[in-house]
Amino acid sequence: MSGDLSCPVCGTELSLGVLFAEADAQQAFARLAAVSIPLGARVMQYLTLFTPPKSRLTVAKQVKLVLSLLPDLERQAIASKGREWTVPHALWAQGIDQMLAARDAARLDLPMKGHAYLYAILAGLADRHEGEAESKREAARKAQTRPGQAEGAASLASLLPTMPTASSGPVPLCSDEQIKKAVPMPEALRAQLLKRRPG
Repeated sequence: MSGDLSCPVCGTELSLGVLFAEADAQQAFARLAAVSIPLGARVMQYLTLFTPPKSRLTVAKQVKLVLSLLPDLERQAIASKGREWTVPHALWAQGIDQMLAARDAARLDLPMKGHAYLYAILAGLADRHEGEAESKREAARKAQTRPGQAEGAASLASLLPTMPTASSGPVPLCSDEQIKKAVPMPEALRAQLLKRRPG
C-alpha cells in the first residue's frame, strides 16, 4: 500500500505526514476559535506580522505560532517581566490592535521573530488595568459609610463630658473620705491640700 493519498477534489497526491499536519492545524484553529471568534480573527491578523518578505507564511508556521500563544490565551495570563500578569481577552485584543497600528505606521521591524514585543505590550496593559482596578477598590472603600457617619458627624461638644459653667457655683471637691480612698499620697501633701480647701 502506498504512503500517499490523492485529494478527492483536485487529485493532488498527499502524504500521510501532510494529512497529520492538516489535522494538527485543524485542532489548533478549533482551539483558537473556542477561545473567542473575534479574538481568533485578530490573532490571524497578528500572524501576518510574521510573513517573510516576498513569500507567504506556511500553514506549518502558522500552526506553530498559534500553538505557542494558545496556552496563554486560554488561561488569560502571561509570564513577563519576572511575574505573572492576568490578561483578559479584551486586553489581548488591545495589544494586537496596537501592534497592527504600529505596523500600519511603519514602526515595526518586520517580519516579527517572536512574541516578546506583544508580551511587553500586554504586560503594560495588564499593569495599567491592575492600577485602575486598585484605584476603583480604594475609592469604593473610602466611599463606604464609617461608623457614626450615618447620622452625620458628631460635634466635639457632644463627645466631651459636661463641664460646670461659671454660673453653676463652685466646683464640688472630693470629701475627706474620697480623698483617703484615692491613690495613696504622703500625709504632708494631703494636709496641704486639705488646708487649701475652701470652708
